[in-house]
Order: sequence, then structure tokens, then C-alpha cells
Amino acid sequence: MMTFLAVAAAFALGAFVQTIAGFGSALVAMPILTQFLGVQAAAGVMSIVGATVIVVVLFQNRRGLRWREAGRLLCGTVVGIPVGAWALTSLPAAPVVGLLGVLLIAYALHGVRAVLRGVPEAEPADNPSQDAENPWRDRITGAVVGFCAGLLGGAYATDGPPLVMYGAHRRWPKETFRAVLQACFLVDGLLILAMYSGNGVVNAGVVVYCLYGVPGMLLGLAAGTLLDPRINRGRFHRLLLGLLFLLGAGLLARALFME
Repeated sequence: MMTFLAVAAAFALGAFVQTIAGFGSALVAMPILTQFLGVQAAAGVMSIVGATVIVVVLFQNRRGLRWREAGRLLCGTVVGIPVGAWALTSLPAAPVVGLLGVLLIAYALHGVRAVLRGVPEAEPADNPSQDAENPWRDRITGAVVGFCAGLLGGAYATDGPPLVMYGAHRRWPKETFRAVLQACFLVDGLLILAMYSGNGVVNAGVVVYCLYGVPGMLLGLAAGTLLDPRINRGRFHRLLLGLLFLLGAGLLARALFME
């Protein structure tokens, strides 16, 4: 019974955060799942639930999806994933992950400092045609960010930070932010799910745990959908900064325990 409640709670929190912010489901759900299911089962469960939530959030924000932005990022990601898989055996993991954590924390603190100083926020790029102002710069930047995301995803299963920082810097409307990130996460998530299915991480037991958490996932999706209209652009940006700080702290902690 306790395991059922824990899995349902993890799914509810993860789905809620992903629905509101567009990322972070694993950040809040994995510690709970790992505690009750173990690392391997938790990873398998999260691969299924994460992909499911991503599809739902992408559908909810489909009108904000910018295909060009997503395409640039995905082109870089597809190239970066195999390079990251190679780097996994060639580069020390702890310094890279730790440096990424420091970068995220520094970015978040810089954003918080700007908020506290009352620096006016840049207007979001509500008009997709604005992407044409510097087409080559946008193409190159998007591809490079996507490559970095793929590199980190292929090596350390940590593709989110570059995408989140890029989206936050671009000041996209929240629907666009969530939609573009979900499109990128979905490709990566399906690759991970296929890999886990092939090596036995996803099995009948994992599927049963997923069924345990369906009520929690639905509750989290519903709560996030209901709360979303109350979150304006300023609150959304501050929420991103807070989650980026937590993500950076989590990566630093992870680096400390790496061999």
C-alpha cells in the first residue's frame, strides 16, 4: 500500500511540474521512485511515464509549437547523441556534470539578481516571424544548443539543461517554451524507452508500477492544467529560474557521488 501511494504521489508531482514548467518531472519524481523501487525499476518507470506526460503536454501546447525552432534543436540533438555515447567512455563524468550544475546555478542566480534589481524583462518573441531577423545566427545557435543537449543526453542522460536555458533566454511565451521542449524531449524519450525495452529495464513489473501511478499522473495533469491560467509571464520566468537552480543543485550532488 505504501509503495502504491508513493508511486502515485511521484507521478502526481512529476506530471504537475511538467505541465506547468515544461520540464522537471524526473527532478521531482525520481528521488521518490528510487527510494521505493530501486534505481533500475525507477528508471524504467520514469521512461514510460515521462514519455506519456510529454505527449500530453505537447498536445496541450501544440498551438505554440514552432517547427523551425524545434527542427534546429533536433538536428543538433540527433548529431550530438552518438557523440555523447562515445564521450561516455572517453571523458570523466563527474567534472562535466558538476560544471553543468555550476553553470545552471550561476544562470539562475543571475536571473534572480535581475528580478530583485527590477530590471525590465525582455518582451517575449510572440511572433514567429521574428526568427527571420537573424536567420543564420538563429540556425547556428539552435543547432549548437541541440548538439550540446544531445551530447549530454547521450553521455549522461541529461539533455534538458541546455534546452531549458536556451528557451528561457529566448523569452518564448510559455506555450511555445513547453511545446518546443516537449518535441525535443519526446524524441530523446522514445529512444531511451526503446533502449530500456531492449535491455530488460522495462519489464512486466515496471508496467505494473506504472499502472499503480496512473491515478496520480491524471491528478497531476489536471491540477497543472487548472493552475496554468493563473501563471503570467513574470511568474513563469521566476518558476523557471527556481527549477533551474534546483536542477543545478541536483547535478552538483550527482557529480559528488560519481565514481
